[in-house]
Amino acid sequence: MQETVPAHVVAAFQGEVGLPEPAGHAWDNGWRVGSVVYSRASGVAAGWSAKLRGTLQIDGVRLARPVRSTDGRFVVAGWKASTWIDGDLSRRVDETVLVALRLADALAEQPAPPEPEQADLFVLADHRAWEETSPEYRPVAGPMQVGHADLLTCTLYHGSQAPAVTDLVPFSVPRPRGYTAALVIVDGLIAGAVDDGILDRFRHLPDLDQLLLRAVSYRRHVNDLHPRSSSNARAHIRRVEDLLVSRLADTI
Repeated sequence: MQETVPAHVVAAFQGEVGLPEPAGHAWDNGWRVGSVVYSRASGVAAGWSAKLRGTLQIDGVRLARPVRSTDGRFVVAGWKASTWIDGDLSRRVDETVLVALRLADALAEQPAPPEPEQADLFVLADHRAWEETSPEYRPVAGPMQVGHADLLTCTLYHGSQAPAVTDLVPFSVPRPRGYTAALVIVDGLIAGAVDDGILDRFRHLPDLDQLLLRAVSYRRHVNDLHPRSSSNARAHIRRVEDLLVSRLADTI
């Protein structure tokens, strides 16, 4: 059974006393107690995300704010705390692409997080995706910036309220501006949460075809490296990759 948040961690964040309830995948499978969600903090990005979420303003998007401990820390005994926001994961992929573009605007001048001391599978997958040299891959020009590597599973919707982002999951290194949006599109296609027409609806984005190829390559490498990878997931990734390569060939 997954470890629940310890009482001393809740106390350190001056949290309410109560029975922890599972917060769900959007909250990194953390635990909700009252108005606060407690999740495991992974690597140097946790502090970077918390500090940035404390002040960042995104047009038309709500952001889960961090909670500091009594002594001002963002991480206590490997746990972080964030304010709870009502909402659920949704198949509203087109809207989440728009969130990605607004987030890119907000992050354009923000510094990247410190490099991790040891590369995890996500860092390795990112590097491998951007080192692909098959003929269909071409260099992508334009400014590089920090972005979100898992936005679709961190974005909540609740009625007519503005979408909410629960956390910031940075790329391992700065990437082109549209890469967050490309990852959202690819993740939506892999999950079967959106129709293939989304590729045409956002074809005006600069270098989208190339960013999509890198994004699906990233997901392929993540699946290959992950200890819980599955052939079923690999099949969905392959379908999307074949679709993107085919579309690219049709435009040449």
